[in-house]
Amino acid sequence: MSGRLRLDASGAAEARIGAEGLSAPERERALAAAGQALAAVLHLRDEGRLGFWSLPADRASIEATIALGEEIRARFEDVVVLGIGGSSLGARAVVSALGGGLRNLWPRQRRGGPRLFFPDNSDPATFRELLSFLSPESTCFLAITKSGTTAETLSQLAIARAWLGDLHRDRIVAVTDPEKGSLRAIVAQEGWRSLPVPPAVGGRFSVLTAVGLLPVAAAGLDARGLCEGADLMRRRCEEADPARNPAALLAAVLQALDRRGKRIHVLFSYADALRDLGAWYVQLWAESLGKAESVGPTPLAAVGATDQHSLLQLLMEGPRDKVVIFVTVGDRGEAVSIPAWHSEDPALGYLAGKSLAELIDAEAAGTQAALEAAGRPTLTLHLPRIDAHSIGEFLFLWEAATAIAGMLYGVDPFDQPGVELSKRITQGLLGRKGYEEHAARLRARPAPDPAWILD
Repeated sequence: MSGRLRLDASGAAEARIGAEGLSAPERERALAAAGQALAAVLHLRDEGRLGFWSLPADRASIEATIALGEEIRARFEDVVVLGIGGSSLGARAVVSALGGGLRNLWPRQRRGGPRLFFPDNSDPATFRELLSFLSPESTCFLAITKSGTTAETLSQLAIARAWLGDLHRDRIVAVTDPEKGSLRAIVAQEGWRSLPVPPAVGGRFSVLTAVGLLPVAAAGLDARGLCEGADLMRRRCEEADPARNPAALLAAVLQALDRRGKRIHVLFSYADALRDLGAWYVQLWAESLGKAESVGPTPLAAVGATDQHSLLQLLMEGPRDKVVIFVTVGDRGEAVSIPAWHSEDPALGYLAGKSLAELIDAEAAGTQAALEAAGRPTLTLHLPRIDAHSIGEFLFLWEAATAIAGMLYGVDPFDQPGVELSKRITQGLLGRKGYEEHAARLRARPAPDPAWILD
């Protein structure tokens, strides 16, 4: 079994699935374009304009973050991550992948650190319920926003500071821009400890900065191993030959299939621990590449085998506008055997002596084979095991593939202009000075038509 992440794109080949797949000439053209895109990305790296690329090798920042994380781990029973989008999804994905979905339920000795909570929305019910469960004396808040102006995060932070009272000074840690933004100014005024987000690193590419590493380290999980795996993938993604570069190959195949009308990209992860990685992928792929009316794949996340019972009918026989990216796992740890029970029943007898790992692996293989038999393109990302090293590889692979795909699609994968208008209207509605015209834009909309409304 390979000790590193493996990408298998053969399920997208015409020779494997028929006319819906890519022909050999199409593959070569796609790789040639990806080679040019890769060269452009590496040029940005050399100019210092690709901040995320060097993060896995930034030992000084990694060790400083881990040191603070370990201090938080030793002092607190609960850690609340105040962040949204790229300031929360990455850390949440890593913590759930490495710590498991039931991590907060285990005794501290078994989980290895404090409980972590990610109330990454402005829903008042969630935050109210969380604070009623926690104690100010044993809780630390990590306020994370690259811009330092995120309304959801600053609102929760204001509530948390009031809830902590005089204890706030050593129970709030900020992660934000090193110089700009409201949160940076607040940090100086309040005397809180803080860590920087490098200015050249966008929020959705920031999981390998303190944005992601501080919560991971505070949880007692392997932040160093995460960066080591990412650094291995970084070196693989610097291979000049796109056919041997996993990020270039991944971007090339997905963009070539997109040109064929396969504009919905489904990440189908066959492990519960990878569920939140799907949400992280959705933001990365959607916010980076959805920049023009005729350009931009739609990412979806699914978990096998659960979503075989919800999405598979659509994937098998619905519109031929999808490519399915399977994420499979080699070593799943200690076996959970299925005992012999009602062996005379054909629905049960064949399962006796098998394990749950064999079952879910067979379900992944069977689902992929069925899709390919129906002429539906697939790819596979195979993790040797779910550990910090493999998750680090996965994270950097998708970040690098996103940068390359942006060049292939002809868009800037590092901005997000389409989300700014919503933010400005929201802030105008709440009375922020200078944003009045945006609130007026909302009020100027046509009145709702009663013909379309039912009370």
